[in-house]
Amino acid sequence: MPSAPPLTPPLRAEVDLRALRYNARALRRRAEGATLVAVVKADAYGHGALPVVRALLEEGVERFAVAGVAEGIALREGGVEAPLLVMMAPLPEMLPAYARYNLAATVATREGAEAVASAARRGGPLTVHVKVDTGLHRLGLAPADVPGVLRLLQGAPGVAVEGLWTHFATADEPDLDFAYEQLALFDALVHAVDPPPLLHLANSGGLLQIPEAVEGRALVRVGGALYGLPASRILEMEAPEVRPVMRLVTRVLQVKTVERGETVSYGRTWTASGPTRIATLAVGYGDGYPRSLSNRGHVAVRGRLYPIAGRVCMDLTMLDLGPPDGPGGAVRVGDEAVLFGSGGPSALDVAEWADTISYALTCGLTARVPRVYVGAENGGGAPA
Repeated sequence: MPSAPPLTPPLRAEVDLRALRYNARALRRRAEGATLVAVVKADAYGHGALPVVRALLEEGVERFAVAGVAEGIALREGGVEAPLLVMMAPLPEMLPAYARYNLAATVATREGAEAVASAARRGGPLTVHVKVDTGLHRLGLAPADVPGVLRLLQGAPGVAVEGLWTHFATADEPDLDFAYEQLALFDALVHAVDPPPLLHLANSGGLLQIPEAVEGRALVRVGGALYGLPASRILEMEAPEVRPVMRLVTRVLQVKTVERGETVSYGRTWTASGPTRIATLAVGYGDGYPRSLSNRGHVAVRGRLYPIAGRVCMDLTMLDLGPPDGPGGAVRVGDEAVLFGSGGPSALDVAEWADTISYALTCGLTARVPRVYVGAENGGGAPA
């Protein structure tokens, strides 16, 4: 019996590894000597951690950061040997895994420092980066507590204190006054202690908007900008050279005409004002496409933007193509629909319609959306 031809799913996330490499080069130039730390948490912001890391290693990126220890272990088991910083503070029982997989741990409390010192005595050497809370109030030591914790760790057998860092709260905003307050607080602390060799403040926003956060620092952590995902319009303007890495596309499954007064989708929240062509797309909130785009978002078909009609369903979304004799009358079953990316709205456009941020769109795509890689060394195009 002949084998069935491969099926191309109607919904797919195209990941352009050539754009990723280009962005890494552009951001390295911006960093002016500081080493890039590529942030590949949340499966590389939904782009696929292993393919992204492999492409960046080929581009010469030397360091990476993840959120949790499981993400670090997955990269190690995938063959990644480069330095890996785990940015979430570990629970004490997790520390043996850090030693086993050579993962750098974040110390954010004195209790965490004591747990690291104890684990290093019992289970082998540990590398740590000490995190300072300069105003984000998420994770980190109060500045006054840092000198004592550094002394504890620097005197602990088997502990290598590699880095000292903090995180900006407003680096992607137009008003940077608070960011500069954080910068001044961090610098004052550095001058008051025996600092470790790797100092880092700048995230993508810091790199693009706060040059003083980069100058003289060893590392710059880049996440959203690396994937061409500006967190705000101000960052979009600050980095016009950065290219989107992901393009989310689907296809039209059905086209029909509804008459004046007829409604579309659950809850009957959209009503036709006259004869209207409706296109049904293979995408829904079960794929991670935000339900908040109901009656608010737009999708591109044949080079034109069309509004979403009614509520986004779990598996399907409908578009208002306009009157049958309008441009939307040319839309046919099988046509490609661009949800965001080249040929359609930007991820930032869609995020604003959905009242979220562009990172949430790519991170939120579920496992049933295949990632298709373009520009990989092995020829690209293969779904993950």
